[in-house]
Amino acid sequence: MRGDEAKRVCPGINLVQVPVARGKADLNLYRSAGAEVVAILASKGKCERASIDEVYLDLTDAAKEMLLQAPPDSPEGIFMEAAKSNILGLPADASEKEKNVRAWLCQSEADYQDKLLTCGAIIVAQLRVRVLEETQFTCSAGIAHNKMLAKLVSGMRKPAQQTVVPSSSVQDLLASLPVKKMYHVHEKITNFMAPEPMVLPPMAPKLFENLFGNSS
Repeated sequence: MRGDEAKRVCPGINLVQVPVARGKADLNLYRSAGAEVVAILASKGKCERASIDEVYLDLTDAAKEMLLQAPPDSPEGIFMEAAKSNILGLPADASEKEKNVRAWLCQSEADYQDKLLTCGAIIVAQLRVRVLEETQFTCSAGIAHNKMLAKLVSGMRKPAQQTVVPSSSVQDLLASLPVKKMYHVHEKITNFMAPEPMVLPPMAPKLFENLFGNSS
């Protein structure tokens, strides 16, 4: 909703406008604030700025180090903010959520990749608390094995929450979303596909290559 529309609906609304410099929005204040957050995140991994208020953080090395030196091994010892994580695929019973999350983060039978994911979830929770304490900014986050999946779920539980995508939940997640939600999928493909969620057959990559060419 635009500002003038909001004022018609709510005449008493107080709209905050960004500073203006040389006739354009001056975003330096936001860039400076974003730099503070990135400086904290970069203490644990490589950062890639995606936008003025979004960043990708590669926690592979930090997660491997935690898994080697201090892996989560006790549900009771899980950092509180990490225990609030939203884990895709876990039972939806709200009364048992924290218990289920703590158990998932300490699962000894998980494969190596998902054990790294549990460490990543704990590290991200710690970083989000640091950001709040040092800058007073809240952060939402998605934790997954690649940045496309992390981006897809980062906004699922706003504000100030994090969502984790185990390997076993990837197929159900993608099947539940319309193709246009997929980051970096070419517009030519999203226009061709149905707007509703759909499951793609195994031959889909070859089919798409034949339809749209290798570059798309």
